[in-house]
Amino acid sequence: MSAFLDKLVLIWRAVKRFYASWCVYLTMAAKCAVAFCAFSYINQYFPGRAFLLRFIVVAAISLLASVLPWKYLSFLAAVWLLAQLSALSLEAAAFTFVVLLILALARYLLLPGSGLALVVLPILFLWKVPFLVPLVVGVTGVLSGFVSVGSGVVIFYLLQFLSRNLEYLTAPEGDTLVQRLFFLLKGMAEHPQLMTVVLCFCLTTLVVYLISRLKVDYAPQIAVGFGAVLDPLLLAGIFDFLRRPAGPESLVWGSLVSLLIALMISFAHRFLNYAKTENVQFEDDEYYYYVKAVPKIALSVRDRKRNAAAAETPDENTEKEDAVNAERDT
Repeated sequence: MSAFLDKLVLIWRAVKRFYASWCVYLTMAAKCAVAFCAFSYINQYFPGRAFLLRFIVVAAISLLASVLPWKYLSFLAAVWLLAQLSALSLEAAAFTFVVLLILALARYLLLPGSGLALVVLPILFLWKVPFLVPLVVGVTGVLSGFVSVGSGVVIFYLLQFLSRNLEYLTAPEGDTLVQRLFFLLKGMAEHPQLMTVVLCFCLTTLVVYLISRLKVDYAPQIAVGFGAVLDPLLLAGIFDFLRRPAGPESLVWGSLVSLLIALMISFAHRFLNYAKTENVQFEDDEYYYYVKAVPKIALSVRDRKRNAAAAETPDENTEKEDAVNAERDT
């Protein structure tokens, strides 16, 4: 057993060294993959402009997104979606623009949170593992992260509603512009699942966040486990009580897969996040010691060069003192 644990320790150290050496490139690859999936799914459900359907264009914009900060990924996805919708239905594009604008104002002006959830959550709904987002945002995000989670749920159901009624919205003849806009507004307001799923996901995010910040051992892991059980139970109970159609598919399997992935992400966030600071406490016979530990890797390259130059360059006061001493000796 000890030999097996030693091998695990060696493997973990190798993983940490690999991540420390390649974290920049791994982050760029993750951004490119998320952007490519988002653009591809938008093209699949809303094939509006032929130019944006080309693989070379999708790949090029995804590579561009890989060098931008994470917060710009949601903006690129929104622009891509509006460009495709505008070629199919001006009413759908206008309605989507208003919804996205309201969600953006809620995030940036009221309660800013993780914008990545707006892009990733609709994709994970299609992959049947949407419970992963409230668990991860609750463990690694901020208190206001529930706003981004709820916004991601709204965007998914909006896109689902538009794709189901795309034939009606793109018909050359039929209802007027006002009638179609009223149809979209009424359809989203009376959606049988939207508000329930938003409430459950936001509540789960808040609960996971609060539990993960408790001063107990293994608090993040306990929070993830509790949230993985809470979210599907809330959804199943509320939908059964209201006698409405079932919520996200694969509640059991989706929660189990989300639990495993969220545990790995929380573990990696705890041990591979070299930019974080830690408060360490220890004691001896006479004192308690409270130490704030800041990893050296968190220092920027400019700070390191400045510190190295300061160490190599003698201080001006020291030079003046040496000159005065030399005059006295003479």
